[in-house]
Amino acid sequence: MSNSPRFIILHLAVALAASSVSAATPGTDNADENVYTTSRWESGINGGTGFLGWNLVAGSSDERACGFVLEASPMARGVINSHGGRAFGMRARGKGVTAEAYRTFDLPLEPGQSFSVDLAVNFRSGARGLDLRSAGDERRLFNFNIGSDDYVVHGAATGNGSLGDTYHSDTVFTVTFTQTSAEGGIWKIERAGGVAAESAGTYEGRAGGVKFYVMDTDDSPENDLWINNLAITGS
Repeated sequence: MSNSPRFIILHLAVALAASSVSAATPGTDNADENVYTTSRWESGINGGTGFLGWNLVAGSSDERACGFVLEASPMARGVINSHGGRAFGMRARGKGVTAEAYRTFDLPLEPGQSFSVDLAVNFRSGARGLDLRSAGDERRLFNFNIGSDDYVVHGAATGNGSLGDTYHSDTVFTVTFTQTSAEGGIWKIERAGGVAAESAGTYEGRAGGVKFYVMDTDDSPENDLWINNLAITGS
């Protein structure tokens, strides 16, 4: 009979298996992955597990002003660097210059899965930060922007506002997004360095990837954005 316990158990097992197949693959990526041993960070390169290849967009052909590197970061006393001594660095020096790095998950986050990443900053000319992007239509679900003396969350369902407005050099942020349902999830930012702070809230939508950006900085390399330790966790 269609409503027998055996049928119900089989139906549940099939549903759970289908759900696990559609979930993002748990995994990590960092600057130590073998694929990055050429010391070039470029579009299409794909390290680690759980992600599609990087899509890097430079707003200027002047590589001194705008570009992407894999090298030792001087930010946050080097704690952003992997064990091999490198991180992902982005620069966009000059008015109107932008650099953007897109990373899509191999599949959207399922409820119970999380994505996390570390960001390191020093000077605060211009702006830099990240967007959480929705699965499918790639809408911005959340923004964390670092610029001037402000460290501000925009666009979240709850928790919009400043993450401490006291500037301090060599700051690391760990940003985590946890999908709690098909309709949304929880974000959390932990700030370390000269100023310690933590903030959290909710976002609406299903997470499918992230965008990192830096723009409009002055000529100092201390304004660059550094990224490392991308991770997808949960089954």
